[in-house]
Amino acid sequence: MARVTFKNDNLTVDVPAGKSLKDVCDENGSSIPFGCRNGVCGTCLSAVNKGKDNISPADDNEKMTLEGFGCQPPEKRLVCQCKMGSGNEDVEIENP
Repeated sequence: MARVTFKNDNLTVDVPAGKSLKDVCDENGSSIPFGCRNGVCGTCLSAVNKGKDNISPADDNEKMTLEGFGCQPPEKRLVCQCKMGSGNEDVEIENP
């Protein structure tokens, strides 16, 4: 099981493969804000500082939203659209 660190919150959590990072945020009191929770508003736009390869790839809708904000995956992601991968690499997320 890999760990996710929410840098702004100084919070590190063990996360099983396939778990939604939005759910992890909700369950652990992360300060990452969520608006629509559907990947279109960009409220949860965050930097993935470490572990980019251990998060589900961005789908076409997320890529389109990111492009509208001038961002590219995997460095920037919409946390509401991310799921933990099955690897052992730890992930670090930072929101602006």
